Amino acid sequence: MSNQSETATAEHEQQQSQQLEASGSAIIDVDHDFAEPELEFDESGLELTENEGSIELDETEADEECQNIDDQSDENFAAAAAAGGRITPEGFIDEDFEDTLGSPATEVNTQDLVDTEFKDISKLGVIQVVGDDRLGRKVIIFSACRLPPSNTLDHQRLLKYIINTLNQYVENDYVLVYFHHGLNSKNKPSFAWLKQAYSEFDRKYKKNLKAFLIVHPTKLIKALYYLFRPLLSVKFGRKLAYVNYLSELKSHNLFLDQMPIPQRVREYDDSLRSGSRTGSSHYASSEELGCASGGLGVGGLAANPLPTTQFGVSLQHIKHYNAGSVICPVVEHTVTYLRDCCLDVEGIFRRSCSVTLVREVQEKYNKGESVEFRDLADPHLAAVLLKTFLRELAEPLLTFELYDAVIENHSLPAKQKVGHAAELVSNQLPDDNYDLLNYIVHFLSEVAENASKNKMTAVNLGIVFGPNLIWSRQQASLTVMKPINCFAQLLISDYAQIFLR
Repeated sequence: MSNQSETATAEHEQQQSQQLEASGSAIIDVDHDFAEPELEFDESGLELTENEGSIELDETEADEECQNIDDQSDENFAAAAAAGGRITPEGFIDEDFEDTLGSPATEVNTQDLVDTEFKDISKLGVIQVVGDDRLGRKVIIFSACRLPPSNTLDHQRLLKYIINTLNQYVENDYVLVYFHHGLNSKNKPSFAWLKQAYSEFDRKYKKNLKAFLIVHPTKLIKALYYLFRPLLSVKFGRKLAYVNYLSELKSHNLFLDQMPIPQRVREYDDSLRSGSRTGSSHYASSEELGCASGGLGVGGLAANPLPTTQFGVSLQHIKHYNAGSVICPVVEHTVTYLRDCCLDVEGIFRRSCSVTLVREVQEKYNKGESVEFRDLADPHLAAVLLKTFLRELAEPLLTFELYDAVIENHSLPAKQKVGHAAELVSNQLPDDNYDLLNYIVHFLSEVAENASKNKMTAVNLGIVFGPNLIWSRQQASLTVMKPINCFAQLLISDYAQIFLR
């Protein structure tokens, strides 16, 4: 009897041991699933010029990215994290999302959460998301002059705030603009922090970064570049460019008049230009900028437009030379092609394409030449051209006059927003603006109806098209991005209740 008991006990202990081993193995597997991938860096040399010329995009890289769109985008969205409450004790948002594509509604909540969590950092205005460039890429600016003295700033919290903010946008193509003026011995971060920050920004941040513009570079910047040189890959290095004057930003497809550039930076730029007259090889005149911007003059408007010009002109110009219709060829052709061939393209309107190709096609349209998108076989080209057309109008489609009312819509009770939007669009918007907006938003509602295939819901489209439908006469402000995006979302999701003419 005693032997049987001992045997049973031994068998029970063996079973427990096997269960523990299995459990331990499972734990190892779980840990393995969440292991950080090792970063690989290209140790080869890299030459970075000081010229203000346009950035060359790696066409092969762009093609690969278009084919593999969203292969990491879902896990980058912080929006779903906030909705699910998955916030780590360190303040990071858990980014493990296999089936979620973020939306402006949840994204806004996420940024509110981030701003609340990091209120001390947010109020500094060091990092801002300021809309799109001419190619539809998100523009994010970092202003060194807004950094407080290092002994008063928790740089780890700053890094976490930057990461949490960027996580909401890095699934799209984006441009980073760094205003270096104002960085000094009192507020500059340590080299160790810079190295840590670079290591934190892994592939998901670098993959969709299309341009990294360093404005007003100094010897310190150039020295830092050589210190980081062994860590920079060739692909990443090709995206870097020095910008000596603010006016040169226009040649990099940016809307200079819509960027909230710190006053200190503007004053410094004025002092540089006053000491460097027209004969300087570093200074770019407005005429030169017009040529570099695809024929656009000061303020993004077409210089001496032809009757066939469609980019950078007013709706009145288009209507006058287009048989009384504001639905010009570039709008009709892009919408028709996208509707017929691209409603199932994943991430349509979220990707950029070749800068050179965009400018070539713009020039063809402005000369009245025919363009066949089926032959070009790039759905993102047509999508970028439609956004570019809207952003380069002489006045935003929703008009400057309605700007304040559009912003106010965001603060209304939810039940009143659709009715208020209908009043603005159907009763107050000029006829020409209404006709074109109706044409485009009706199409965007079709895109949203196919969100199960293209992942572009009304809220995602709102983020993309908001800054292209309305902007202020004054400098852009980060605080207006939320109401603008949400209003665009409302137009698409409630199209039938808003467009009543």
